[in-house]
Amino acid sequence: MYMRVAIIMTLFISILLVQCKSDMTGNNNAEPATAISDQELYDQSIITSGFTYYKNSDAYLASSPESAHNQFHRVRFNATAQAALTDNGKLPEGESFPEGSLIVKELHADENGTGMNGIAIMIKRSNDPNAAENGWVWAEYFKSANDGFSVSTKGASCNGCHSTNDRDKVRLFNLVP
Repeated sequence: MYMRVAIIMTLFISILLVQCKSDMTGNNNAEPATAISDQELYDQSIITSGFTYYKNSDAYLASSPESAHNQFHRVRFNATAQAALTDNGKLPEGESFPEGSLIVKELHADENGTGMNGIAIMIKRSNDPNAAENGWVWAEYFKSANDGFSVSTKGASCNGCHSTNDRDKVRLFNLVP
């Protein structure tokens, strides 16, 4: 009887130790130790090199009346996100962006790009504690990383509108054909 209990306890402890080692080495799907901060995301988003503008055009486009961002804008994709787009510059219906995709919508006052008013950002980080539905971390900043809608809101102001399509929450493809 004691031998059986000792074997079961040894097995249980061994499983716990293996799990702890897996957690420490990152060899599982656990949440990351830290979430991306507003400052880190802002810093990634203000860099324009390595990005491709929507349909390979850096023109300032008028926002759709259906958009919460009712001004002029340009949208750019990092290389990871760009690789998911077809030759017509859109994500196919029913498809998803891969992890690490970063989409930045620059918000401008006019069609000449005068006075950038802010940036709206989506980054695909499914294991980030601030990720919302479909693995997106959302933020919108106006003058700095401390002025706007933080990643900690988990897209509370974004998800209502962005849930109305089948292109992985990105409305651009439907609103600006």
